[in-house]
Amino acid sequence: MEPGEFEELKTFNLVDVLEYSSNDIVVKNIMVQDNCIIQAFVFDFGKVQSFEESPYSRFIHIIEGKAEMVINNNSTFMQMGDSIIVPAYTFSSIEANHKFKMICTTIKD
Repeated sequence: MEPGEFEELKTFNLVDVLEYSSNDIVVKNIMVQDNCIIQAFVFDFGKVQSFEESPYSRFIHIIEGKAEMVINNNSTFMQMGDSIIVPAYTFSSIEANHKFKMICTTIKD
């Protein structure tokens, strides 16, 4: 995994620096450490990211647009400002019924 793409101690606005790419999911590493990975995702309409059952918990925060989070076959519709914690050892996916941007923090126990 690539190290963080953003400078420490320097202010940045993720909504402004993250750009949509046609028919794609863009991922930028914000910070990568042994026990924590913070990434920014940009989803174009119609894209789906599935997560295998993982031993790690994830914190998802929508920073622009709307998304559908599916955890153990239960859908939750999220919009800008919404957050959710995905527990370890669960199957999940996130679907772009609209274009959206999010932050995903993976916490390795």
